[in-house]
Amino acid sequence: MKVLIRLMKYMRPSMRWVVISTALMLLGTLLDLIAPWMLKQVFDEGIGESNAKIVLVFTLGLIVLQIVKSTGMFWQGYAQELVGQNVVYSLRRQMYNHLQRLSFTYYDKAQTGQLMSRMTGDIESVKNFIGFGAMAMFMGIATFVGTIVFMMFIQWKVTLLSMATIPLLLFALYRFNKKVGPAWGQIREQMGKLTTTLQENISGIRVVKAFAREKVEQDKFESRNDQNFETNMDRARLEAKAFPLMNFYGGVVFVTMVWFSAYFVARGEMSLGSFMAFQWYTWGIIWPLNMLGWQINIMQQALKAAPRVFEVLDTPVDINSETGDIQDSNRIRGNVTFDGVSFHFADQDPSTDTGILEGISLGVKQGEVIAVLGSTGSGKSSLIALLSRFYDVSQGRLLIDGIDVRDYELEGLRRKIGIVPQETFLFSATIRENIAYGVPEATQEQIEWAARKAQIHSFIETMPFGYDTIIGERGVGLSGGQRQRVALARAILMDPPILVLDEATASVDTATESAIHEELLEVMKGRTTFIIAQRLSSVKRADRIIVLDGGKIVQQGTHRELFEEEGFFRNLFNQQEAASAR
Repeated sequence: MKVLIRLMKYMRPSMRWVVISTALMLLGTLLDLIAPWMLKQVFDEGIGESNAKIVLVFTLGLIVLQIVKSTGMFWQGYAQELVGQNVVYSLRRQMYNHLQRLSFTYYDKAQTGQLMSRMTGDIESVKNFIGFGAMAMFMGIATFVGTIVFMMFIQWKVTLLSMATIPLLLFALYRFNKKVGPAWGQIREQMGKLTTTLQENISGIRVVKAFAREKVEQDKFESRNDQNFETNMDRARLEAKAFPLMNFYGGVVFVTMVWFSAYFVARGEMSLGSFMAFQWYTWGIIWPLNMLGWQINIMQQALKAAPRVFEVLDTPVDINSETGDIQDSNRIRGNVTFDGVSFHFADQDPSTDTGILEGISLGVKQGEVIAVLGSTGSGKSSLIALLSRFYDVSQGRLLIDGIDVRDYELEGLRRKIGIVPQETFLFSATIRENIAYGVPEATQEQIEWAARKAQIHSFIETMPFGYDTIIGERGVGLSGGQRQRVALARAILMDPPILVLDEATASVDTATESAIHEELLEVMKGRTTFIIAQRLSSVKRADRIIVLDGGKIVQQGTHRELFEEEGFFRNLFNQQEAASAR
């Protein structure tokens, strides 16, 4: 019931259309109830009294009723659909906006396929109920109650006798509702898993083909598909058992109605017109109850889908701008201080688990170039992720220009930090749009300037449509090195006071890497720069090199100072020198 009440709240902005739709529905129901009574008058007052005028009047009246009802049904259908579409629009917009605000902590565990399933199929199920099912259910109840009232007014004895089997039909509906709800819950969950498998396979199709695992992935998808099929067939079996039984009880109601009505007519306790009207009214009892099974299906789909949507909407946003004195990010110049910073993931216990970072204390002045080295898993990328508040520190403070990063307005803070991530992602758009992603108002000259600094301008000019070339989903039209250089140009164009290069040249050859670093010398002037790299050629121009191991700073100094010390830096230097000598 709580889910249903919460869903109804999304109808508030469209309340005017809800009222219009309800009013038209009640009008249509009333006209449906009046029509059999008018038919009764045709037989009793017209045919029975041999009065052609009355026959003509009531026949024309029936025609007018149908015209008015048809017109009302058109506007009611439009109003219903508008309400449903408004609910879908609001839910999708709210869910998408919320997904944009959720931190990396959420996406570390969330499955893309599940989110896609909730954004599409689950919300569509909600729309079907809000936009059609709920109103149809309400109309069925109104028709059922109204029909009984009219029938009781005409002949109450026949009405009561004919409804003897109604409790059996209601009991069948009750049992069906109890069973079909869990079935739809299983279907929504299986659909999410199926979508996840499909999304992962399509996204990783190159890896699948590279390792010749097509058959394995086909088997995995078929397994999910089989589970989805079986779950749907379990639900279909419930319907196959329930719906014929409901139809049978409905048929019994009709036959009983005919028998008792005919008996009372024969005894002179009921007119022929009333008999004809009762045959019409019978369907006002049978079809709402029979249709209720289908409407319960729609309702249960929505009631099982909605919690999956609300689960996302109810996920707390753990990283946002503080509600206190928000600091202006425009004052950021690039002085960075790590003050006893430790970081644990959300599922780690700080009292027992070793943190990704432990007790990091580091001061970086504006314009300084800091290289961060370390083995895989040493915490290099996590250290940088804290700068932009992709995660918040677990202990200590991270200051920029003496102000805690949590006190800056979040969007403004991130606009002041240009990042070239280790895993390059480009959008299915033109090269121009990808480079100008952070600065969409950038001129062509500015875009080309950034591209030249990233050593990608010459290549872009060779493309079929230059900067207007569409590079395909995730940038598949470019090589790994080319994607990295486009991402580098994207960060340079933002002109941020803090620049982060996370393995930004790992996919390019050494000659291109050297050319990029030559161009970056000008870009990095006056700009605080963090360089995460494995190649020592990428960090030789750094003012200071930080070596991380186990989440702690184990070495710190210039290239020359660290070379003279025993440790990770000298070992890495010797390894790369030996490799280049081969």
